[in-house]
Amino acid sequence: MEIKLIPPNDYMQVHRLRDYCFPNKYIGARREDFQYWIEQSTTLGAYDGDKVVGQLFILPLNMTVHGENYKMGGIGFVATYPEYRQQGIIKKLMLQALKEMRQNGQSISVLAPFSVSFYRYFGWELFFEKLHYSIPHTMFPSLGKQLDVVKRMSFEWPDETLFQAIQRFHNTQALVHNGSMLRDEAWWKRIERRASDSHFAAYFQADKIAGYIRYTIQDGTFMIHDFIAEDILAEQAIWRFITSHATSVHTIEGITANDHHFGFQFQEPQFKRDVKMDVMIRIVDACAFMQRYPWREIQEPLYVWLEDDFCTWNECIYRINKDGDVSIIEANSIPDKHMLALPINLFSAMMVGYLSVKDALIYAKKEPVKEVVEQWQKAIPSNRPVFYEYF
Repeated sequence: MEIKLIPPNDYMQVHRLRDYCFPNKYIGARREDFQYWIEQSTTLGAYDGDKVVGQLFILPLNMTVHGENYKMGGIGFVATYPEYRQQGIIKKLMLQALKEMRQNGQSISVLAPFSVSFYRYFGWELFFEKLHYSIPHTMFPSLGKQLDVVKRMSFEWPDETLFQAIQRFHNTQALVHNGSMLRDEAWWKRIERRASDSHFAAYFQADKIAGYIRYTIQDGTFMIHDFIAEDILAEQAIWRFITSHATSVHTIEGITANDHHFGFQFQEPQFKRDVKMDVMIRIVDACAFMQRYPWREIQEPLYVWLEDDFCTWNECIYRINKDGDVSIIEANSIPDKHMLALPINLFSAMMVGYLSVKDALIYAKKEPVKEVVEQWQKAIPSNRPVFYEYF
């Protein structure tokens, strides 16, 4: 079985494999979108002779980690034909994907797992708890009456000036919210292809956008796909806009972060909530990642020993100096009690702010050393990540 980049003359085989292995066949705009990402991604194929029997996409994306923007490899459309399963094809594709991402400078990777344990084996780890909420008509929030400045548009009836302002606002906020993706023109185009019935509403304060939502309305359900507000006043104004639809919708649904005090200010906050953990992260190149990492306070040099079965280049002992400079040092050069020792999956979740240092050590079944834990906790920003994109 040969693993290689899929050339353009085999792209039709990629379409056939995706259509066979996933529940819905792509047509129209979705098929166009899929073709675009075949061309733009690092598209790997497993070949049996001339036949593509397995595939994996590495989408060229980005991710903010505590305010620093990183190149990120988004793993998607992983598939093999049923008759070729249980032959280690996905493993070979994953190993090649890790090498490709390192070569591409994508020091981190994100994916949506079909099996957490499967991808955890390869070094990915859960890092975001997504809260799905459903608010019935009787529990719609009432946040007072006020004349808010809200401007609307849709993909069907666009307002180019407003849309450009929304895009700028989105990316400004993405740099503030740990874990977010900056959306470029291609990503917005993807959203339009996949959700062409989307509407937008932007709330303005002093002629500047202070918050916006992207939403759809179907069969009496107001579905919120994006909800970004820079402060509580903007959030309340957007909720007033949403509930102004009360005569035509019976349910409001959406997604937010589980650690967000969502609904606390509502009169009736006891509506249905479901938590899903369906996104995982991995540091692909630990040295490159840490060199750019926005360290907080390093009073004494930090040491970490990483375990990584699939990226041998990560299996080193690292020293992080007070100025944030990262170097690789020899084993046995410092006592074990002075260093952190973690597998790459837990280290990844810790560095992006999902796990505390102590929790990462506990899950790794390591004995926490108080002084080491305190040093690392001071050095790592504490903002928890949010990640709402899908690929």
